[in-house]
Amino acid sequence: MYLLPQPKHLNLAEGQFILKPSTCLLLDATCDFDDLNAIVTLQEEIQKSTSFMLPISKSFHAQNVQGTIQFVKKAGFSKEAYALSITADAVTITASTGAGIFYGVQTLRQIIRQSGAVVPALEIADEPHFANRGFYHDLTRGKVATLETLKELVDRAAFYKLNQIQLYVEHSFAFAGLSEVWMDKDPITAEEILLLDQYCQKRHVELVPSLSTFGHFYEILKSKSFNHLCEIDTANLPDYSFVDRMAHHTLNTLEEGSFELVEKMLNEFIPLFSSSQFNICCDETFDLGRGRSKEKADEVGSGRLYVDFLNKIITCVKQHDKKVMFWGDVILHHPELLSEIPEDVVCLTWDYSSTCGDHSVKTIAETGREQYVCPGVGGWSMLMNLMWNAFENIRRMAEHGREHGATGLLNTDWGDYGHVNLFANSMPGMIHGANLSWNPQTEETDFTQTYQAISRLEYGDTSETLVSLLHQLSGRQGACWSEVVRWKELQHNKHDEVEVLSSFNVERILNGYQTALTVEQSLLALSGSIRHNTFDMQEFLIAAKGIQVVDDFVLTLIQDKVGTPEAVPTMNKVELAAALETWFTQYASIWRARNKESELYRIREVVAYMSGYLRDNIA
Repeated sequence: MYLLPQPKHLNLAEGQFILKPSTCLLLDATCDFDDLNAIVTLQEEIQKSTSFMLPISKSFHAQNVQGTIQFVKKAGFSKEAYALSITADAVTITASTGAGIFYGVQTLRQIIRQSGAVVPALEIADEPHFANRGFYHDLTRGKVATLETLKELVDRAAFYKLNQIQLYVEHSFAFAGLSEVWMDKDPITAEEILLLDQYCQKRHVELVPSLSTFGHFYEILKSKSFNHLCEIDTANLPDYSFVDRMAHHTLNTLEEGSFELVEKMLNEFIPLFSSSQFNICCDETFDLGRGRSKEKADEVGSGRLYVDFLNKIITCVKQHDKKVMFWGDVILHHPELLSEIPEDVVCLTWDYSSTCGDHSVKTIAETGREQYVCPGVGGWSMLMNLMWNAFENIRRMAEHGREHGATGLLNTDWGDYGHVNLFANSMPGMIHGANLSWNPQTEETDFTQTYQAISRLEYGDTSETLVSLLHQLSGRQGACWSEVVRWKELQHNKHDEVEVLSSFNVERILNGYQTALTVEQSLLALSGSIRHNTFDMQEFLIAAKGIQVVDDFVLTLIQDKVGTPEAVPTMNKVELAAALETWFTQYASIWRARNKESELYRIREVVAYMSGYLRDNIA
């Protein structure tokens, strides 16, 4: 039997409880509608697993009724703790709060999902290690999820006891006065945020607002109305560049209008959320002090410019009684200025490497400041998330957080280079992060058992092989989507183009192609036995096909530009152009099932450019 997160204390016992159509879901008289919401999800889970629609009732004596599943509120448990007891006579979930009851229900759902009507006897006493257990989803780099998809994300996160969701926004909210920026982006709306926040609350998830307020202002600062606020002169930059979008466009802190813009955005965004917290981001201010503020930066230092502007933003948000969070990467380059940031501001300490050490986490911990550790699910700019790398990164960051007293783990899912990575591909990493943020007591670097557990619990895959197949697919990607994008944007520089293409490992690309083909066939064979979250299989399959056509395209480029004799694609240029266009048509259909149209057209433009190159260069 698998349980994710793994409970703090679990004792298996002899015997079992048999679910029957007459088994009652019985609430103690002290339970409320919040608890009823949780019990209804259990009722639905049992119906899916057994076909029984169990009745729900309430009693002054819920704990003493045999043959029932009982929910009891009593003092003595911490905020999110619960106890689950399964005997031959009854199933009992006990907690002091609605959150505890909810998390006990999630554990019981997982057990019944595997056992059906014959529920094994056991005793669980459980509570989380990290008080704040979050997932951070990019909503700004080309793909805006529909409200229904965001609700699905909340449901799947809550099932694994995550209690915080953050959605990354730069320009992808329909801000008043910024229509020239978001007009063609299908932004999330105020109504959608309000409805999502309400949905989160019923599942004990806090929807924490996250808004870029300093760096990563690409779309806003390249607009006609606001480009004068940019640290660098944008006059000679191309109309659009994936690379520039990631690397440039920081606010000029010396321009009076910069803070006025941020303040206006904050005052419109903050009231939409019930959360008492706010993430102001303020990360990767790459251009600060290198353009219009260079003279001042040379005088006082770029660190001084950063901290002074950061503190103005913090003050603005705190006026609304919000606890402020910010990404810690920039201030870690200026540790001497850490003491100038208010002590009650939470540092989000991120590192996405599978070899990450604890230096940054330790540095923040030594200041006594509250921090979250922030790993990532390893999908950005990839057609399939780098499973092992992400799992190891998450494991290491959870361990660093445990060692250095972090109060939270915020697992991140970014969408660099047009957000080509798909929703389903990030779910295994999200679940692994949920597991270790609840119970980080592990040094295991072979994640096979975790892959098996996710395959069984998340997908109902009784072969327990699905996530291992994704691991195989991810580890053999010889060429990434981002590398194709960079090739497209390097076309004006033939020397750089040849240098980049020469650096590829042709053998790795060839092996990657074959692995993607084999995994695709295995996924097709497995697809009929998947019981839960079945649409994810379409995303896994289109990712496998995408890796094949991208690998073939890069092999074609290497053959053309470098002349490497081993770089032999499987298709000729005409065939490959058609395969790319067919792949994109299928990909677009899958995109639209979970997302708004958003900036799908930018991915189409890249694929069209690839196909155009192939047809223009037929020998």
